Amino acid sequence: MNLRSQRNTLGISQLRLARLSGVGKFKICTYELGDGSLTLEEQARIYAALRSEAERLRNIAIEFGQTEPSASPVGAG
Repeated sequence: MNLRSQRNTLGISQLRLARLSGVGKFKICTYELGDGSLTLEEQARIYAALRSEAERLRNIAIEFGQTEPSASPVGAG
């Protein structure tokens, strides 16, 4: 698992991932540095948090995409 890359792609900090997953920030940090390990349960919670965050960002992008075309041009009417 390339956790740092996945986390950075989503633009979330170690602290936010820790809060979303319930896995300690220190544990995430040491894992990313290659000095620690994660249990299968911790990995599952982190992956679930990453998937949830990706889905949240996808929904924001969809909402933004749907509202932008319906906006009327300035001065139209």
